Amino acid sequence: MHWTALDSLRYVEIGKGEKAFGPGSLPEKVKMRLEVGPDTLWVAGQELENSARVNAWMDSISQKKFVTKNTIGKSREGRNLNLLSIGDTDSKNMIMIISRQHPPEVTGYLTMKSFVETLSSNTKLAKKFRKEFTIYVVPLMNPDGVDNGFWRHNTGGIDLNRDWANFNQPETSAVKDFMEGMVEKTQGKFYFGIDFHSTWDDIYYTVDPELHGNMPNLVSTWLDGLKKRIEGYDPNIKPNGDLVPTTVSRNYFFVKHGAEALVFEVGDNTPRDFLKEKAEKGAEALMEIMLERIKDIP
Repeated sequence: MHWTALDSLRYVEIGKGEKAFGPGSLPEKVKMRLEVGPDTLWVAGQELENSARVNAWMDSISQKKFVTKNTIGKSREGRNLNLLSIGDTDSKNMIMIISRQHPPEVTGYLTMKSFVETLSSNTKLAKKFRKEFTIYVVPLMNPDGVDNGFWRHNTGGIDLNRDWANFNQPETSAVKDFMEGMVEKTQGKFYFGIDFHSTWDDIYYTVDPELHGNMPNLVSTWLDGLKKRIEGYDPNIKPNGDLVPTTVSRNYFFVKHGAEALVFEVGDNTPRDFLKEKAEKGAEALMEIMLERIKDIP
């Protein structure tokens, strides 16, 4: 399915609010001029990426010999919670990537796809990285919410990104059990964790750089590197040192596992070519930095 933005001349907002963001910024209604024909025309506020499409992408990337797809649990409605393992699953050096805790946050998912595809590419850098680190990915944390069209919650009525302290929901529990199981199996560590989301702007919610995990200042160094790779780009970074109770994924990754962690919010209207560029260059910068840093870790 190929999505294109509706030309602004074919879209008229009526009764638009004066606020810059939130309910007060929205129009009361809109008028659209569409060209229709015998083929089905889909109209949506953003790209529709349901569980079938996500799983098709996972099946495609898992055709690579170093990628496997497994199920680590079930959602409340019984949908599979699928995970990609990229690299040697006996490795002691691991990173964790998740997205779609909140169903409509599609730009975060699209960025995650490009990020993972870059880590899984056939470049010399990616091949070298996969010899040192294994990448674990849960692209669809909330399949029930996505397929049912929920806003922020799962079928249990819970915002999953507020359940990383109590783990009352099967979706967060499955990731927790998987990560803790891998640490026990390999006697290794998670060095990096990232959770992709979407909001009105591109924002990096990081851990306070004064707090050190398994690879100190990795995230701040990484974002500095990303800034240098994209001309004119100034990342919007919002650090936070209030990590207990863990509550959100970033805090759990850091407090429980010592993984240098962040939540990356991607703008709903960020141009799709730009989010892809940020993902690709971000993945390249991350691999270079982590490969250099792991040399100094016993």
